Amino acid sequence: MNRFPPCYHAHHANYTEDLPFYLELARRYGEPIVELGCGTGRVLHALQKAGYDVVGFDYEIAMLRFLRRRGVAKVFCADMTRFALAPLFRLALLPCNTYSTFTSPQRLALLGNVAQCLHKGGAFVVSFPNPALLQSLPAKVESELEEIFLHPETSHPVQVFTTWQRDQDGLAVTWAYDHLFPDGNVERVEYRQKYSLEAVSRFLAEIEQSGFSIRATYGSFDQKPFDQRSPNVIVLAEKN
Repeated sequence: MNRFPPCYHAHHANYTEDLPFYLELARRYGEPIVELGCGTGRVLHALQKAGYDVVGFDYEIAMLRFLRRRGVAKVFCADMTRFALAPLFRLALLPCNTYSTFTSPQRLALLGNVAQCLHKGGAFVVSFPNPALLQSLPAKVESELEEIFLHPETSHPVQVFTTWQRDQDGLAVTWAYDHLFPDGNVERVEYRQKYSLEAVSRFLAEIEQSGFSIRATYGSFDQKPFDQRSPNVIVLAEKN
């Protein structure tokens, strides 16, 4: 059994700051909705519970198996840079900081796929960490304790340690999940991502050249305008 999905899900399950934003977009643009990179279903499940017709997919089959065990329907395995869906959707979401882990050619391929699956006037919404904020972090941090939570399957504690290192290509982050057992044993699983430090203007230009008009760029999920101090880059774009 893959030990990572339960830890990932428990680590992020209590994060709800973005959910009202996505639910508002669902009300505004309608359904059906597609979520790219749905993971263990934090956003997808909230939309389905609210009654929306939403489909999700992810490249990691272990994530989808965990999600299906939770009873979340209409999910499948696919690569964001290669998927092909009929132009049925009114809203496409790519939440959870995934977008800036792709290279520019991968992002352009992803954007082309999203454009093909949306109705004209349909919306694409993407969020990722503010590159300027990542640039301002210390160049290197080793094994900083981020959080402690109880494992959803054993109720034993899990300690999350974060390590990162920045270079000219991006910020590489590793999360180490230490599952602590009563007999003193420790089971560790790790998750790694590398975030691009490219200028926000480049991300926006790619979206526009892929057949979208940018309607808003927010810096937080309460829809404050983006600036260089914002924690996030949240782009709302509509298909031309």
